[in-house]
Amino acid sequence: MKKIIGYGELLLRLTPYDHGSLIEQSEVLKMGFAGAEANIIADLALLGHPTGFVTAFPQNPVGRSAAQFLQRYSIDNQTIIWDDGRLGTYYIEHGSSLRGTRVTYDRANSSIANTTIAQKVWEAIFSQTNYFILTGITPALSQTCRNNIKTALEVAKSLGVKVVFDLNYRRSLWSTSEAKASFDSILPFVDILIGNTGSAYDVFDIKTDAISDYASLEKSTQQATDKLDKLGDFDCIAMTIRLQNSANDNILGGLIKKDNQHYFSEPLPVTIVDRLGGGDAFAAAVLHGIIKGWSIPETVNFATAAFAVTQTIQGDINYLTESEMLAIANGNVKGFVQR
Repeated sequence: MKKIIGYGELLLRLTPYDHGSLIEQSEVLKMGFAGAEANIIADLALLGHPTGFVTAFPQNPVGRSAAQFLQRYSIDNQTIIWDDGRLGTYYIEHGSSLRGTRVTYDRANSSIANTTIAQKVWEAIFSQTNYFILTGITPALSQTCRNNIKTALEVAKSLGVKVVFDLNYRRSLWSTSEAKASFDSILPFVDILIGNTGSAYDVFDIKTDAISDYASLEKSTQQATDKLDKLGDFDCIAMTIRLQNSANDNILGGLIKKDNQHYFSEPLPVTIVDRLGGGDAFAAAVLHGIIKGWSIPETVNFATAAFAVTQTIQGDINYLTESEMLAIANGNVKGFVQR
C-alpha cells in the first residue's frame, strides 16, 4: 500500500501552561510537538491513511521524544535522519479578544536545516509513495532544504508522485523576494495547491477587491485563486477563507477550484481555542476527500469542517473522526451534548 509522505521540520512546541497567558508571566510551559507538514501527515494518519515523514532529529532525549510523537499516530519514521544537532523550538502565546496569537521561533541551524538528503534516498522513499506533502515553511529554513526539495520534486515527478504544496509563507523566516524565487521553482511540480489570500498577496503581490464582509472575502478569494491558477498546471487549488472579527471570533470557509469551476463551502462561525493547525487540517481533509473520490462540494465542506473544528481543540492536531467532521459539514454545528 503506497504512502503519503511529508518532508519538513517537527518542532518542540512550548506554550504557557495556563492557556492564554503570556510567556513573561508564566513559570510553567506545556511541551508538545508540531510543524505544518507533520500536522498534515498526522491528521491524514488519524483518518486511516498510511503515512511517513522525512525529517532530521538530534540523537538525544528531545529527538527521541519527537520520534515517539510520530509513532503515536502510526506515522512511519524509518525516514528520520539522526544527527548531533538540535531540534527547532517555537513558543506560542494564545491570543484573546483584541490580542492576537504570537509565535516566537528558535529554530536556526536545526538538524533538518543542515541535513542533505541524497537522490537515491528520495528514490527509495517515493517508490512506495502516491502523494508528497510540502509547505512553504521548509524551503525557508536553509539552502540545504531548498536543494533537498529540488531533488525530491524531480524524483517525485519522474515516479508519478502527486505533489501537494501549501504556500504557508512565514514573514519571520525569510523575505518575500526569497520566498517568491523559491515558490516559482516549486510550482511547476505542484498538482494540488493550498493557500489563502494573505500568502497570495505577500509572495506574489496578488491584489484583489477590498474586503468588508464575508461575501466580499469570498469574492476576493476567488480572484486570488484565479490569479494563482495562472502560475502552474494544477489539478485543483484549495483556499482557506477567514473573516476575523477578533482573536476568538472568526468565520471560516473554503474554496476549491477544479476544472475551471469554483466551489465554496458553507461558512462556519467558530470561537477560537487554539489558532494553530487549522490550515493544516484543511489541507489534510482536502486530500482525504480527493483520495476517497468525493465530489468537490462534499470535499470543500468536509475540509472547512476540519479547518474550523481543529481550532476548538488545544494543540495542532485534529482528533475528530471522519463521521464527526461529516456531521459538522452537513450542518450539525450547535455543539449539543453527546450522551
